[in-house]
Amino acid sequence: MKRLLSALGLVSLLAGTAASISACDGGTTTPPTVAVTSEELAQGGVYVAYINKSGKCSKGCDQLAKGDLILEVNGEAVSSAKDMRNSKIATGEAVKLKVYKHDSKETKEVELVAEPSDKLPPFKDAPPFWTVGAAELDKAPEWARRAHFGHVSPSTMLVSADGGILSGRDLVGKKRLIVFWDISTREEQAQAADIMGVLQKAQADLNARGIDVMFAQIQFPSNIRQAPWNDSALRDFQATNGIKELPPLPLYRFPNATEYNAAKEVGMEGSTTYIQYLREPPAIVILDETGIVRWHSEGIQTPPSDSQLASVPNQYTIIQAVEFALDLK
Repeated sequence: MKRLLSALGLVSLLAGTAASISACDGGTTTPPTVAVTSEELAQGGVYVAYINKSGKCSKGCDQLAKGDLILEVNGEAVSSAKDMRNSKIATGEAVKLKVYKHDSKETKEVELVAEPSDKLPPFKDAPPFWTVGAAELDKAPEWARRAHFGHVSPSTMLVSADGGILSGRDLVGKKRLIVFWDISTREEQAQAADIMGVLQKAQADLNARGIDVMFAQIQFPSNIRQAPWNDSALRDFQATNGIKELPPLPLYRFPNATEYNAAKEVGMEGSTTYIQYLREPPAIVILDETGIVRWHSEGIQTPPSDSQLASVPNQYTIIQAVEFALDLK
């Protein structure tokens, strides 16, 4: 954190960040809804994030569900997605899984027979299900476990201000730090400007760790007064509020009526979309390389009451997300 804050020109704020990110949940009086709790991950193993409904699974997948914890594969303990890949669970051969069931709180054995699937383009070898290490998933603070947390990149269409369109599936394969922001009020625009500055300062470090930054202006459901900006307005906002000496952020927005194409609004979890579970700007979403949402926070987090960061909650919120992303495994 000290190196990060120094790089961001915020060394004076260091005194308020002594608590670890996983333990520090800020000073809010009403905790946000937690999508996946630490208690649900306490058994360890790997967390089942999503069952591939178009997967080639002839046996066993119907006995698994989101939230289950796979503890062993063929008698060998597993604790990460890498362990699952190394276990070669999708070869067409029978594999025995030891599973802690989320619903019944019981451990059972499941025999799995599956193969990679090509029914989820552009992926030619999609797994029967997506997993993430329970201990790794549990590193996010509770305030960063909103609705998308623990899911796999939902459907979306994001239009780049520099040209091109990304779908929810296109977001898979690289680590991503995405900020969804809005312009309904002056306060929201000020928050976006503050976050932009921090991200510009952190962008080089994030990119060096293989993390792409995406700064996406969208119209949140609560915004009934301000239409989304076009590319020119986004670029003007960055030119006015950004740090001119640093590279600009990659700017994105949702498509307008002319650009929208339902066939291109695809993701990893069927018809589930990003926008349907985004409620309050700014929403910060961090994806790992497999597309699993490892962080989903909304709004500005109040710093701990005894922190010197108390006067800059906008920066505090995004710095916590940046630090988490830099440590993402």
